[in-house]
Amino acid sequence: MNTLPPDPDPVPVTPPTASHRVIAAFERISEAGRPEIWTTLRAVEDVLVDAKAVDERVKAGETLPLAGTVLAVPDLIDVAGQPSGHGVPETSAAVVARLTAAGSIVLGKTGAAMVSGAWDRTKAGGNGAAVAVALGIVDLALSTGGAVPAALNAVAAVKPTRGLLPAADGISVYSNGLVAAHRALTLMTGGERSWPADVRLGAGEHPRLGYPADLPLGEAAGLALETVVARLTAAGAVLTPVSAREPGFDGFDALVVPTVPEHPGIAEALADPAGVGHRLAACTAFANLLDVASVSVPVLPGDRRPFGVTFLTRAFEDQIALDLATVCTDEPMTPYPEPGEDIVVFGAHLRGQPLNAELTALGARFGGPVRTIEGYRMVLLPTEPPQPGVLAGGAVLDGERWRLSPAAFERFAAALKEPFVLDRVELDDGTAPLAVRCLAADGPRLDRYESWRGYVRFASTAGLRAPG
Repeated sequence: MNTLPPDPDPVPVTPPTASHRVIAAFERISEAGRPEIWTTLRAVEDVLVDAKAVDERVKAGETLPLAGTVLAVPDLIDVAGQPSGHGVPETSAAVVARLTAAGSIVLGKTGAAMVSGAWDRTKAGGNGAAVAVALGIVDLALSTGGAVPAALNAVAAVKPTRGLLPAADGISVYSNGLVAAHRALTLMTGGERSWPADVRLGAGEHPRLGYPADLPLGEAAGLALETVVARLTAAGAVLTPVSAREPGFDGFDALVVPTVPEHPGIAEALADPAGVGHRLAACTAFANLLDVASVSVPVLPGDRRPFGVTFLTRAFEDQIALDLATVCTDEPMTPYPEPGEDIVVFGAHLRGQPLNAELTALGARFGGPVRTIEGYRMVLLPTEPPQPGVLAGGAVLDGERWRLSPAAFERFAAALKEPFVLDRVELDDGTAPLAVRCLAADGPRLDRYESWRGYVRFASTAGLRAPG
């Protein structure tokens, strides 16, 4: 019988170089025909010099997290060698310098003037930075325009807690996804304010959110808010309508509000910029009066209608806003660079187990499931509620990773009672975080089980008997 030879292994796709990405950006500029986006557009030859320097650094073995990322910067922020309101600076502002050091390449500068939208040029689009991101010309844009321009062009906007960025309060990062904005913020963070030792890093499985029930919204904006409220509720959040006239966080982990109530035409916006600007900012204006962090996202991935939502949290609770926003974007979210300590739990502190509330009450953030290397085992301890003691052995165990702030970690560690201790375990990803375990303990062996949940299921169906 004749048989066909097996298909060859797929050839790995080589990621585009920084030079290729810059050339593609200028091609998109030409295709878009939107010169009003830019106040200063750098010469392609100059930008390619920077791109080739990034390519050389990568070739030499440097790890550049933003290698080849194309960036737009607002007029008010200095870029070395580019005209600004006070001349031509010799050095870039710290936020720009940190991004370029990580491999980002400045394409040009954008202004605050109103331009037409990216997807519908008859509609208002806010500033050029948001339009440049929406059209795919740049990967990232810094902006002083806040969430409204991002919403008008269906892109994400992240505005960190005041003082976390160096000398750049009021700066938002625009991108076509939260992951890119989060990565940029991680690299820029480090300003005049430090993280509180007891900062909350998570809001638990059932975060409490308030949302405005009395804002004058257009039909599309109202429908978008209803969609997000339904999706958050399905994800486990507890949502309560509140009055927009008295915004506040009392009793809530965060607020979720429509980013814009409508999408005015560009002709109206240019004829009455103050009036239109006031209407557009009605939903999020109070955020400028409070010390908050905010994350704005489109309603659903790929939805170009300008009716997204903004999550607002207390100062320094940026991580909570980012995590909530991913419910709308379906993106993975890694920790923001606040100080903290990871711990691994295997028993009653797991999600859905009796002692998990001890972690969530401390503002711990769930970091995902983990698996140990072979070398551990569980025994059943006579505690209330029942818990396993994790000892040295020869098996693999499943657990969960949680991250706590420094103060929360100290409180958690101080509350552990014998025979529990915090000691490192080796995970199959090569890390060795601290974990709740025992150095010595007696009890029935649970060698048949790789997870505490597996034993709990056994006990609930078979009854309490020798686990084997």
